[in-house]
Amino acid sequence: MWIRALRLTDFRNYERLELELEEGLNFFTGSNGSGKTSILEAVSYLAVARSLRGATDAEVVRWGSSSFGVGGDIVADGSVRSSTLRFTRGGKKEVTLDGEKQALLSDLVGVLRVAWFCPEDTWLTKGGPSERRKLLDMTLCQLDPAYLDALSNYRRTLRQRNEALLSWTPDDESEALVGVWSDRLLHYGSKVTAGRMRLLPRFAEAVAGFHRSISGSDALSLRYRSTAAGDAASGDEPPTEDKVRSCFADSLKRVAADERRRGFTLVGPHRDDLEVRLGERLLRTFGSQGQHRTAAIALKLGEAAVLDSDGRGVVVLLDDIMSELDDERAASLLELVGDLGQALMTSTRDAPAVAAGHRSRSFVVEAGGVKRQ
Repeated sequence: MWIRALRLTDFRNYERLELELEEGLNFFTGSNGSGKTSILEAVSYLAVARSLRGATDAEVVRWGSSSFGVGGDIVADGSVRSSTLRFTRGGKKEVTLDGEKQALLSDLVGVLRVAWFCPEDTWLTKGGPSERRKLLDMTLCQLDPAYLDALSNYRRTLRQRNEALLSWTPDDESEALVGVWSDRLLHYGSKVTAGRMRLLPRFAEAVAGFHRSISGSDALSLRYRSTAAGDAASGDEPPTEDKVRSCFADSLKRVAADERRRGFTLVGPHRDDLEVRLGERLLRTFGSQGQHRTAAIALKLGEAAVLDSDGRGVVVLLDDIMSELDDERAASLLELVGDLGQALMTSTRDAPAVAAGHRSRSFVVEAGGVKRQ
């Protein structure tokens, strides 16, 4: 899959923008603050109905406007699909596919798959578990609508259960309420944990392969640490959902008294971690800046490869990555990305020479406008 055309209305600093894109590499050059990253951000709305930069919907509305719109023509499986997302201040986001309004925002997810690269990706290996969980979840949500549904329901259930634990008193009514939310937590949480564990073998294999291609040496490995699945996570084969649920139930019983005393849920996929190791050592605790950068790139390339594992394609979004890499590694990265599918890349520098070996198109971005070079 790839984006043939992108249309923006009142998005960030763009009043109106229409772009025809290349199926291969698309380079956007310009000064800092010119609006390069906003183009990638708009693509993320077409893929997952939100900003992958972490901005709120209201923050991306152009100053002085009350709404924004993002649209695109997406080529996939031999046909073209037109998708549009609109947001109005004080209202809800609305999605249309091929001119038909969709009941749910999640109906958009999966029509276009994206993997986002940015300099801040080193927090995948330097930072806390939430960033690594987010990487797994974003990959799975784009691959499987059922996983997106389970994750959304798990998060809602977790909030309700935490509220019940916070107001818990030692009586039958409070205990029954916690029990209701515990049952739902087990149902959705076991789906989330089992889904992550099923993904891990092929994800870890892809990441290790890319890391070898970029670094030429260090052995990088991934290990999923589950607070809920316990021993089920330590086997060679991913555990079944039933096995995860049984272990999760045992874990909840073990921490029940502590949860009621502290007022929140202590075990579950919201507290799990994806460990990144070089050899037998945790990268987070000892890695150099260069090792963190290389590992983060390998993780994102692994995400892109898994998203493309069924051959449907993936759009790779690279935000100012070249400034973080020397020429040799930049060329290596672009060669790897070029094999994955369409890529949109921003930089303050001109397109590197390696682009000449690929189908490519270059654009110059100035405040509120984009010109083909």
